[in-house]
Amino acid sequence: MNKKMELLLDILLQQDDYLTASQLAQIIGVTERSIRNYVRNLNGNQYQEPLIIATNAGYKIQKAIYNESVKNQLLDKDVTNILFNIAFLLANETDFISFDELTLKVHYSVESIRNQVQQLFSKIKEDNFKLKINARIFTGIKLEGDEEQKRLFLESLLPIGQITKESIETSTYVLLDSIVERKMIQEEIQILDQTFSKRNVSMDFMVYSKILCHMLILLNRTRFEYSLPFRDEDLRISEYPEYQLAQELLSNQTLTINSESERVSLANYLITLPINIPTNHTPSMDSYQQAAIDKTLKMAEKYYTISIYANQQYRLQLTNHILRLLNPIKESIPIFNPYSNETKREYFFAYSIACFLYDNLKESLSLKIPESEVAYLAIRVQLILLEETKEPIKTLLIFNGKSAESALYRYKLQTYFPNIQIEVVTSIFKQPNLSAYKLIILLGYDGDEIQGENIVRVSHALTATDILRIQTFVDSMGTNSLIENLDYYHIDETESHAAIQFLLEKSGYSNLVPYFIKRESMSATDIGNKVALPHPFLKGSESAAKVIIGINKRDINWGNQKVRLVIVYIPMVDLGVNKSFFDEVYQRTSDMPFVNQLIKTKDKEEFIKIWNKKGDY
Repeated sequence: MNKKMELLLDILLQQDDYLTASQLAQIIGVTERSIRNYVRNLNGNQYQEPLIIATNAGYKIQKAIYNESVKNQLLDKDVTNILFNIAFLLANETDFISFDELTLKVHYSVESIRNQVQQLFSKIKEDNFKLKINARIFTGIKLEGDEEQKRLFLESLLPIGQITKESIETSTYVLLDSIVERKMIQEEIQILDQTFSKRNVSMDFMVYSKILCHMLILLNRTRFEYSLPFRDEDLRISEYPEYQLAQELLSNQTLTINSESERVSLANYLITLPINIPTNHTPSMDSYQQAAIDKTLKMAEKYYTISIYANQQYRLQLTNHILRLLNPIKESIPIFNPYSNETKREYFFAYSIACFLYDNLKESLSLKIPESEVAYLAIRVQLILLEETKEPIKTLLIFNGKSAESALYRYKLQTYFPNIQIEVVTSIFKQPNLSAYKLIILLGYDGDEIQGENIVRVSHALTATDILRIQTFVDSMGTNSLIENLDYYHIDETESHAAIQFLLEKSGYSNLVPYFIKRESMSATDIGNKVALPHPFLKGSESAAKVIIGINKRDINWGNQKVRLVIVYIPMVDLGVNKSFFDEVYQRTSDMPFVNQLIKTKDKEEFIKIWNKKGDY
């Protein structure tokens, strides 16, 4: 909230009678028009009643509904809206506009507006919008670029999360009060609801809110004849269900919109959103695209030993996903994914495979892939990984008890763990070749006759603790030796690449540094809670994987996070081991107090001891 709006509030709060616009303008030192704008902005809140009453007698604040929280909300609203308002004014200007003119229109100081314009410049650069803010001394500034990019940029400045389901109309109006009337919002909500219901389209409320704002910006720009440039009909996109949805949404508007460019643009926009449209459509592709995607899938299959090319179903799933996004990505339409960070952390191995795929495609298809799309592809990959790793775990149950009871215990364990394949041995003295089993469950044995990393001891009672022991082993299967044989260093680096290089060279893997750096260039390997998990794009070692731990003396800027614990991972051929290790790291590092314990360790032995606390079988 600017100082003069705050002053207006303070003046009204001190009065019991009405004050006219003329009186307020004189006191504050602004025009009567400014007073009216201040009041309009202050009344743009989620409450049914206006904060400031406006009558022929003047203005009066409703003290009964004003409190500190209302003031804070007004402050927040102003902060979120000013960038949008400035960008909206710039988008509407075909010529340069001076900072003095902007000051008069948005009621902020020249210095404040200069700061906000700098923020707009930074956002354009960071989010890769095809726009430019041109500045001329003694003349002003101008927003340059095509109309589609201007609309998308305006939308990106809106805090969509502030729109509430309970008061969607009012909260949307607060966000867009500079460009729309309430009636327009009401009409658009009705159109969206009817169209989505007719086509059985479903989505999260946040996605719905985003589409609503997008349509309102589209309508506003179209109404004032800011139209999209002509483009030839794209026969391929016209086959998409999103195109048909876009066509229907535009045809239902009160304002006539009969432009192929608008239909294609809206279709591309809808493709970038996580919406469910019932369809059996398979995107078509040219021979070059097919060759590029096939080549990439074959490489990933070789590197990660996952049958994403050989398996026709997997190949089609990934190919269709990539094809759908090609055009929106080329058009620089932002991919909306509010769960990017969660996906990256929770499905980090799948995320790594998605990075590999897009890293190989970006050059052949001339694409710049946003992290939000990498995260979407990672979800597709994760579903495939879940199918690929369903291979039963060959398990030996060595049972101390009556043979008749063994079948019962086998049934119980199979119920808890459908992914383990159990063979039963009733006596420890009848044991077969133990090396043939990935998991050995000793049930009812207290002795130490059998030793091994793959042994889990449980009681006859099969308590919750027993079940947890087995589950913990299954979740981290194949990773025990990785932790036991890790390399451990205390380091003092200020940059992520330097930390990776130091750790690899220290452990004798300097030849792998370029592979790790290449992976980081695609998407930083920070996973939150001050942890990074750098790993390369390369086929895993035929012999054994390797873990290298680095505890840094201070925080390192790593992607969007601060990092102290660096877990360097050199993969192996076994897909299951690689996935298990990534999953284990996610489980261990999801608890910040636990991560803090790891960071405070003094040596390798202490680190391993702390790490295995949660994996104590």
